[in-house]
Order: sequence, then C-alpha cells, then structure tokens
Amino acid sequence: MKSFKNLQTRLFITYSIVLILFALLISTPMYVYLKNNIETNIKESVEKIVSGYSDTIDASSAISNNVSTQLYINRDNSSYTAIQYLESIAYSKNTSSIDILQSEKAIQNFLYLNAAVYKPIHRINIFTTKGDFFSNQKADADITQTIHSSDWLKAVEEARGSIKMGYTKKDRWLSNDSNPIFSFLRQINWNSHPVGFLEIQFKASDLLNLDELETKQKAEIMILQAGEVLYSSSPEALTPSSQRLSAIFNKTGKSNVGSGFITNDQGKEDFFMYRTSQETGVTIFLTIPESQLFAPLRLVRNVIMFSVIILIAISVFVYFILARILTHPLKKLKKAIDSINLDEKNEAFIENKFHMGEIEIINRSFLELNQRLQDSLEETVQFRTLQMQAKFDVLQAHINPHFLFNMLGVITVLSDRGQMKAVSETSRKLSQFLRYSISSGSSMTTLREEVEFAKHYLDLLKSRYQHRLYYEIEVSEWLLDIQIPKLFIQPLIENAIQHGFPDIDKQLGIQIIGSITGNQWEICIRDNGVGFKPESLAALNTNIQNYLERMQNNEPSEEPLALGGVGLMNTIARLQLVFKEQYHFSFGNNEDSGAYVCFKGYLKR
Repeated sequence: MKSFKNLQTRLFITYSIVLILFALLISTPMYVYLKNNIETNIKESVEKIVSGYSDTIDASSAISNNVSTQLYINRDNSSYTAIQYLESIAYSKNTSSIDILQSEKAIQNFLYLNAAVYKPIHRINIFTTKGDFFSNQKADADITQTIHSSDWLKAVEEARGSIKMGYTKKDRWLSNDSNPIFSFLRQINWNSHPVGFLEIQFKASDLLNLDELETKQKAEIMILQAGEVLYSSSPEALTPSSQRLSAIFNKTGKSNVGSGFITNDQGKEDFFMYRTSQETGVTIFLTIPESQLFAPLRLVRNVIMFSVIILIAISVFVYFILARILTHPLKKLKKAIDSINLDEKNEAFIENKFHMGEIEIINRSFLELNQRLQDSLEETVQFRTLQMQAKFDVLQAHINPHFLFNMLGVITVLSDRGQMKAVSETSRKLSQFLRYSISSGSSMTTLREEVEFAKHYLDLLKSRYQHRLYYEIEVSEWLLDIQIPKLFIQPLIENAIQHGFPDIDKQLGIQIIGSITGNQWEICIRDNGVGFKPESLAALNTNIQNYLERMQNNEPSEEPLALGGVGLMNTIARLQLVFKEQYHFSFGNNEDSGAYVCFKGYLKR
C-alpha cells in the first residue's frame, strides 16, 4: 500500500491501464469496420470481373444474332437476301454459272459489310457441307477436310438454328494461326431446309481480358455451357476431377448469380463467384484461393495488431520515463525549500486533492517559503524595474552625441559658404532630431513616428553627403502603428554609414523595408557598402550572445557596449529589455554588396 501511494507508481499504473483499454476500444471497432469494407471491396472487384466477362460474351452473342438477322432481311439491288443467294448455291443443279458467280459476289459483299460494321468481329464465315466457303478473311486450310474432319458441326445441327458457342486454340481455317478463338455457330435454314452454317469468330484475348487476373495468382476462370467446360484459363481445369466438376455444376444450378466457397482438389478452400447469362445460357465461373484473395485482410489485421502493441509498449515506456522526470523535481524542490532558514509567517498550503505522499512532504516546506516570497516579491520587482530603466537610459544616452558633432560640422561649413537658407533648414531639422531623441517621455513609440524621425535623419545626412547619398523607405501601412523602442531605426542607419562606407566617394544607398508575414512583423535596414568581413560575422554573433546572457543574468560587462559602432548592439540590447524572447534578429551580407540587419517580432491581436 505504501508503494502504491507513491505518485510515480500511481501515474504509471493508471496511465498504462487507461492506455490499454483505450487502444482496445479504438482498434477493435476499427478492425471490424476495415474488415467489412475490405471484404466487400474484394468481392465487388471479383464480381466486376465476372460481370465484365459475362457482358462481353452477351454482347458478342448479340452481334452474332444481328449478323444472322441481316442475313435474312438485308436485300441488295436485286431485292435478294444473302440467304437466298446461299440457297441458290447450295442447290445449284439448275443454276447457271453466271448466277452462281453473282450469288458468291453478293454473299462476299454481305460479309465485308458486316465485318466493317461490327469491329469486334475477327472473322465471319458462311459455308455449306458441300465445301462452299465464304469469309471476310483469307483461309489456307483444306475447306472440305476441315468441315468433314470431325463431328464439331453435329452439336450445331442438333441445336436446330440456335447459336452454339465454341472454343478452339487456333483458327481452324488457318494452318499457321496460334490465336485462341471463340466462335458462335448456327445452322441457317431457308424454306424449311438447311442451306449452310454461319460462324462469327472473336479472338479470345478480346473477349477475356486475362490481364485482370495476373495480380491474382492461381485464379481460374471457366466458361461452362450445357454441362460442359467450354474454356478454362488453367489447362488442367479442362479435365477436372469428377467430384470437383460435380460440385461446380451443383453450385451454378441454383441461380443465375452466386458466390461462396468450394473445396479444391488439394483439399483447400477456394472462393468462387459465377454468373449465368439469361441470353446465352453460358456461365462464367471464377475461383480464387481463399488464402490469396483475403491476404490483404490478414495483412491489415496483422499491421493493426502489431501497431497497437508497439504503440502501447512505446507509450508505456515513455510515460514511465516522464513519470520519473515529473516526480524528480518535486523531490529536489523539497530539499531546496527545507534549506531556507526563515521564520514562518502564514498558513498557506498546497491543496493535496489526491492525497499524494510527495505533496504532503512539500506542504510542510511550502508553508515556510510562501510568506518569505511574498515579503520579498515587491522589493525584487521594484529593483528589477529600476535596473532595466537605468540600462535603457544609458543606452539612449549613447546615441545622441555621436550624430550631433557631425551635424554641427555640416552647419559650420554651410555657414562659411554663406548658404544661410541651407543653414536654417539644417538647423530646423537638427532641432527636431534632438527634440525627439532627448525627450524624457515614454521609451516606446510607434513605427510611424520612428520612420518619420529616420527620414529627418536621412535628410540631414543628405545635407552632408549631397548626391552621394540616396535612400528608399518601403513600410507597409498596416505596420506603422506597432509599438517599438524609441530610437530603433536611426542608430542602425548611423552604424551602416559609419562602418559600411569607408570610401566616401562611393554613392551611399540605404533601404528601410517593413512588411507583415502571417502574425509576424519584420523590419530590415540594408546598405550597399562593403558589408561585414567574413571572419568577423561569427565573432560578432558570439559577442552579442555573450552580452545578452550577461545582461539577462544581471552580470556587469567589462567590455564596451558597441562592436563596430553603437547602433547594432544598442538596438539589440533595447529589444532584449523590452520584448525579452519575443523577437528575433539577423544580420549578414547581401548577395550583391553591402550588409543587412533584420528584426522580427509578433503582432499583438
């Protein structure tokens, strides 16, 4: 009981139990949901394949019916149909050779016309048992021998005019063809007696897109017709075991569409789906091994289980470390408080809502510390405020004299030259400059006033440098009302001119750019001078960081405040006093020439 009262132990055990329960509550319904969706998607994809094959065969059968219909109703200029021409050839005892040639030409034209209309057709054949053969493509096989070589036409004759679907591994009318063929055959009759046969051929690759099954290894597509296996994508399936074949036909005989599981010859479960066409009576039967079909589902299950276990293990470990980190400072705080030897002056205490042992220990020490802190707080705050104001006053005092001496020299030169109007204008601007810089009001101002002051300063500089100085000020209107420290921009301009232009004969260029990006403002001062020396950039940045650290720790600095001029260091130091850590600064060299100093801060909403 004593160990469980420890804060670290209670946090760790409670969090671990909650995390495990939460992971189970989230992962279990998520897995069930994903399982149902994946199973549905898998079955829908299989159904799409089966339906696509069945629809393609139905469409091919419809084309065959249309060609058969045209054979009876399509008349030429002589008002004869192709079936009438075929009859005249089949019973040509009293038919002249001219009429026979005309009939053959008419039948051939009929074949070419229909082949052009129905693009999916590979070949259209019309032939008779006598050996008459007509086709839209060439045939190099022995026609008579092909017709009478086997009993492949007996089933067509027994169908009595109905379409009979067939499959051959090659076109029987070509000796060197290697393309599998599906054919739709029917016996054609006229005047109640047979006159020949119509055969419509389609390439097996056009009817069955077997590329869809390449991603499903060991998948098998079968075409069943009249209790026989007409086609199978697996050669072994053409002669399946009688037990399996019986099971297949037993499954397909119950309805036109169905799916389920069937045992294969190896004793394993296969998922099957079939569809029987009401138009042709042909059944598409697709089987896929269950282990392969639902492999993605098992993968998802394993990934979820592994992820949950890893997440729980990592989270428990991390929280164990965090619990130790959380309680360790409390123990150290207790020791630090106990070391303060001052009298207790009030009865303040920390609420121990959960009756934790560590808090009880801290309470005894906190009662002694609380009043001491309250007594010294006001004195500390007042001292810190006076100290910060004193630093600000020192920094501000360093700025004014530096520029004043230069401008007095300019006024003296102008006076000696007798340019009294320029003396008056320069004196007026210098007066405005001094009034703004030495005013004892607030140490904060708006960017609008600071930009205006900087413009006056640059105008004064132009009275000294004349055409050798030009400046640009581009500040967003939305930025002009933000609060910044007084004398923020002018010292940076002064620093740039003093140390960026050792050669006064070069034209001096100063840019002041202010913009807003997101919730941040940015002010950059750029010049076209010589820039920072590469070896001095790192040293300058190090010295600035050291100075700011000493300033934050209230440590006296034996080094001068400025590095290469008071402008940069003064500005950074004042921003540190005003904004603490809520600002960023950067400085360096431009890509072409000169240097830049940029400051960023956060907008107050």
